[in-house]
Amino acid sequence: MGFVGGWAAGALGLGGGSIYNPAFLALGVNPRTAGATGMYLVIYSALNATIINWISGLLDLQYGAFLGAWVVVGSLSGMFAADSYVKKSGKQSVFVWILCIVFIIAAALTPYVAYKQLSNEVQAGQNIMAFISPCA
Repeated sequence: MGFVGGWAAGALGLGGGSIYNPAFLALGVNPRTAGATGMYLVIYSALNATIINWISGLLDLQYGAFLGAWVVVGSLSGMFAADSYVKKSGKQSVFVWILCIVFIIAAALTPYVAYKQLSNEVQAGQNIMAFISPCA
């Protein structure tokens, strides 16, 4: 499950949590545990992307800190809301369906958005097949 989930998420440009979390929830794992485990499994690809962007000179630390602060707020409030819902209703299945719907939407929109961005770059005269040297 981990290998296939990681491969599918990487191939589609999605976060691994969109694969792991629904799978964990379907297996009956507590939402809090599923979220934490999913984040742990994704940390390696996030670390890799950060290093690549830092070497390429594309890392904006102020924007990252701003975004990171809001991610922490959203994650904590979402986890408390999910935990509260599960305690009241005793059902975790709604989270599986929500995550599946989000995954399907993201998988459908990713190729379209990527095509539009690459088309705009080509029309602007940029070479989309060129690599930037990390040593430059």
